[in-house]
Amino acid sequence: ADLELPVFTASDSLGWVYQFWQAKKKDEVNASEVKIGARELPAVTQLFTEPYMVSFLLDNSLGAWWAARRLTEADLQNASSEEELRRKAAIPGVPLDYLRFVQQEDGTWITAAGTFDGWPEQLAELKTLDPCCGSGHFLVAAFLMLVPMRMELEGLSAREAVDAVLRENIHGLELDQRCVELATFALALTAWKYPSAGGYRVLPELNIACSGLSVSVAKEEWKQLGLGKKNLTIALDWMHDTFKDAPVLGSLLNPAKTDAAKLVQWDELSNALEQALKQEQNEEQQEAAVVAQGLAKAATLLAGRYQWVITNVPYLARGKQNERLRDFCEKHYSAAKNDLATVFLDRCLELCVHGGTSSVVLPQNWLFLTSYKKFREKLLKNDTWHLIARLGPQAFQ
Repeated sequence: ADLELPVFTASDSLGWVYQFWQAKKKDEVNASEVKIGARELPAVTQLFTEPYMVSFLLDNSLGAWWAARRLTEADLQNASSEEELRRKAAIPGVPLDYLRFVQQEDGTWITAAGTFDGWPEQLAELKTLDPCCGSGHFLVAAFLMLVPMRMELEGLSAREAVDAVLRENIHGLELDQRCVELATFALALTAWKYPSAGGYRVLPELNIACSGLSVSVAKEEWKQLGLGKKNLTIALDWMHDTFKDAPVLGSLLNPAKTDAAKLVQWDELSNALEQALKQEQNEEQQEAAVVAQGLAKAATLLAGRYQWVITNVPYLARGKQNERLRDFCEKHYSAAKNDLATVFLDRCLELCVHGGTSSVVLPQNWLFLTSYKKFREKLLKNDTWHLIARLGPQAFQ
């Protein structure tokens, strides 16, 4: 009741509240000096992403893609300043304040981060993912850019554009179940509040899932959800084994690399589990089917490929990780293993299609420390670096 209205209604207020609520636990865990595992990870690794960081990354990716297609050659040759170009490139209701241009020797301007030619020309085909979506800050901000873009490019009404963006463009994963609920609510609330989009109503199913769910029922009971179909039963068997580590590994899990992926389509598994949910079951079986459906959704998103992966990665030095997390990073991401942040950069690139882009907030020590030399070499050989912006000290304050 005492909060000022702009604070209470700000789109990122939920995230701030959750970080504040977790602060005591975070201090307790850090003071105890225990190795960080499933129980401690959410409190210790979640760091609220400041709005300017979100805007900077979005403006210099999605905004740059838009500008490259909206600005004419004459605009780029004759502009007197970056400000003039930003003004001309602006999306209705989205100013692109952080979009950066550089002037070449011949006087022509170009977007500093490139033109994103590997992305589809039609926004309906642009799949975006935040694999560590927290309370949904990036998801909401991307939604608020994509809706007016699609209204203008495709002639959609606000309501049609809102539904299309939720259905086709926005995908999110998060280890912490409470955060998944917050992100889903934040995105839904933004969709309901969008001008002329119909207010409060039933929305398309949101593509947000918890990558930290694990299976608590016995394996044999769990496999019965496959309804006697051999391939589905094998996939459920794999899910039971693999997702036991989900509370500590989350979005690092990659179903696309498993034997189960050769046997079953994840959406096929989702449909079978939907059937299982409709059958007469006792309470425990019903709960298992609900968890299974959530896992199948997470597996579908984790096995997917995206043109644009955008996130603020979790930070956790190797020495603070528990044994399971440390061993997994060593085995699957050996060049990046010294910090969870660089491991996640590697994972984000893995989630991209060929020609896709990762936009991430992460520490800068890997750019110069000797222990990351192999990782730098790998990225320099295999990937294109478009833009690095140093945040400087106290960036999160």
